[in-house]
Amino acid sequence: MSLDEREQRTWAAFVTMRRDLEAALASSLADNGLSVSDFEVLARLSQTPGGEMRARDLAAAIGWDKARLSKHVARMAGRGLIERREAADDRRGQIVAIAPQGERVMATAVPNHVAAVRHHFFDLVDADELDVLERVMKRINARATEER
Repeated sequence: MSLDEREQRTWAAFVTMRRDLEAALASSLADNGLSVSDFEVLARLSQTPGGEMRARDLAAAIGWDKARLSKHVARMAGRGLIERREAADDRRGQIVAIAPQGERVMATAVPNHVAAVRHHFFDLVDADELDVLERVMKRINARATEER
C-alpha cells in the first residue's frame, strides 16, 4: 500500500512544516537561553500549584520516560532553573520544583514564545481554519495516543 500523489504532497508538507516550525520556535527559545525541552519542563511546573510536581507525574504529563526526565532535570538543576528534593511521603519519590532563576527566565521567555507561536502559526491561519485544524489535530492525537 502506498500514498497517492496528493497524500504524498500533504504528508511532505506536514513533515516540513513540523521540522521548520520546531526549529523556529527552538531558535526563539534559545534567545532566552532555553531549549524546547527546558521550556516544556518549566511551563508544566509553572502551571501547577506551588510550581512543583512529583518527577513521575511530570514525566507522564510531558510524555517522557523516567530516564530522559532524570537526565534533563539534572542538567536544568545544574543551571539553577529547577530544584529537586526527596518526596516527604515517599523517600523513593522525587519532587521537581521551578527555582527562582527558572521563574525569572520564564517571565521573559513566555511572552517571547507566545509572540513566536503567533508569528509562525496563528498569524498564518484564518479564523475559520482554526476550527478545522483543531478538529483534525484532535482526531490524529486521539488515534496516536490510543495506539501507544
